[in-house]
Amino acid sequence: MKRSLLVVLSVCAWFLPVAAQEPRAKNVVLFLADAAGIPTINAASRMGYGAPQRLFVQRLPFIGLSDTSTASEWVTDSAAGMTAIVTGVKTHNGVIAQGPDAVRGTKDGTPLKTLLDYAEEHGLATGIISNDSIAGATPAALYAHANDRSRFAQIVVQAFETRSGDGLDVLIGSAVSERAAATAAGTDLDALAARAGRPLYRSLDAVPADARRAFVFTDRSEFDLQRAVDTAIAILSRQPNGYFLMVESDAHTDRPEQGLRHLVEFDRVIERVAQRASSDTLMLFTADHSFDLRIHDGRNGDSVLAGLDPASPRANPSLRLPNVRIDDTHTGEEVVVAASGPGASRVHGYLANTDLFHIMLDAWGWK
Repeated sequence: MKRSLLVVLSVCAWFLPVAAQEPRAKNVVLFLADAAGIPTINAASRMGYGAPQRLFVQRLPFIGLSDTSTASEWVTDSAAGMTAIVTGVKTHNGVIAQGPDAVRGTKDGTPLKTLLDYAEEHGLATGIISNDSIAGATPAALYAHANDRSRFAQIVVQAFETRSGDGLDVLIGSAVSERAAATAAGTDLDALAARAGRPLYRSLDAVPADARRAFVFTDRSEFDLQRAVDTAIAILSRQPNGYFLMVESDAHTDRPEQGLRHLVEFDRVIERVAQRASSDTLMLFTADHSFDLRIHDGRNGDSVLAGLDPASPRANPSLRLPNVRIDDTHTGEEVVVAASGPGASRVHGYLANTDLFHIMLDAWGWK
């Protein structure tokens, strides 16, 4: 009888969700490689290391595939794609953190609560880094609501607002277009930052070593991403309750050398963070959508981008190289999700992009 009971209990335990037996996360870091579909990841590994499956993210312990469709279309843009990941709700292309009742450029939809809102509500420190525009669709989906992703002036000012907790603590990225748009709309971002108590810097060099908050609006997107991440984590770690950090790297391969280089560098950043992260940190890597790059030929020892003319690196509208073809468009297939840390075991099999929101929220143990 005792043996039968033991077997029953063992079977029941096996059927319990694995994540329920895991400790909760204190910190969550979301790494978002914009446009890094499976073919781009494969090409980046070959470009960076001359072989497949050499990227760190390809060796993370839990890997799945995520659908990227929107509420209405098979192929997503970054606005709808990121909104699904950070709110758990699918919306339409061009819409930032508003529900599917929004009409792009015409009608606001229901404002959606984001992971950043939840983190702030629970007293965590929060940060966003992007080597693209700070008001681009990917970062904006965390801190703003807008029915059109192109309304930069409307979007950027929302980074200084406090919806939950004490507001965003770290924001690092380029802001040339945003400053121009805000100025044209009659908003002085420096004055706004002062009123909001958000120190506004033009470079990482200017951030004080003991800073507890920092908005770094650079004049160019090519900055030291590793240093930006190290700076952000140092600041956010001063909050004892934990933190949420989103790091975006642009991996669009319409400029193929730049896109693949960004992804190789981003992967090294992720590996460095993993080496230093505490055991209570969930790290999750994914893409908001894929991109139409395909390796169609090649032999060991070949260069992935053999035949690329550096003087005209943009695929406009398409590029045909000996080993690679690129069409300048998003595509609709699933993308990789890879994770480590508390809650990472939920990453397996085929997922919806909205599932990623729940994986991160559940890792904290929040409803």
